[in-house]
Amino acid sequence: MSYIVVFTGEIRTHFERRKAIAALGGEFGLSFSQIKALMASSRSQLKKTADRAEACRFIQKLWNAGWHSRLYLDSELIHCSKTSVENGGSPLPVVMGKLQCGDSQLLLCAPRNWVPCDNLNPNAEIQVGNTDLNRYLIVLAQKRSELPVTLSLTDYADAQMQQCLAKVSDGRLVSGPKALERAWQTGLLYEMCANVGNDSVQYMVAFFQGKMSFYTLFLWTSLQSFAQAKVEFIQIVATFQASEEGVTTTENKGSAVIAV
Repeated sequence: MSYIVVFTGEIRTHFERRKAIAALGGEFGLSFSQIKALMASSRSQLKKTADRAEACRFIQKLWNAGWHSRLYLDSELIHCSKTSVENGGSPLPVVMGKLQCGDSQLLLCAPRNWVPCDNLNPNAEIQVGNTDLNRYLIVLAQKRSELPVTLSLTDYADAQMQQCLAKVSDGRLVSGPKALERAWQTGLLYEMCANVGNDSVQYMVAFFQGKMSFYTLFLWTSLQSFAQAKVEFIQIVATFQASEEGVTTTENKGSAVIAV
């Protein structure tokens, strides 16, 4: 999965056009012909990286130079500075904070307005959410030593999804499996719906394989809110890493701390 910064050719309101164009040469080292080509296009890719922080810094640099931009995660649009500002939001992508858990060495980030929860699943390595928006995440781990040696991630994910759909009321698969390809890790992504009490809920479910464990990420919200929440969910899934090096911490299993 890659973050892609796209130059839209749109100048910030009240920003002087001459200075903005000059900044493309001075701040980004672009030649006259490169600037001309950028101005002639409404969707020019300027940066592609697996590092979200690096992509955000590049967007900040474009913003300071007077330009709007868009941020994609592969083909999924996750931020548009112009749209965000027009809707009263930030010109920059949402700030993500690290989620730290206890028994396994997991790296996962979520928006800074998400907080730790302690009542979602007692077996979760991480459980957090945004209670105001009714968006939640849990991360479950299963040791591979407890499973057949030959079990693949594809087979594990398929079996888990079948169990999930069978356990919930009116469960149905919406999409998946979709491969999540990254240089350091491969995963599988699904979406499913179910009824929880009187509420219709939609889930994004991601599976990853670590050296010692399989990991499952469940992210969910109400069915009617899922389309809006999906962009945020995809950003969270994209940050997941498992590096099981045997390092111990003092955090309790099931707890999560959002750190800077």
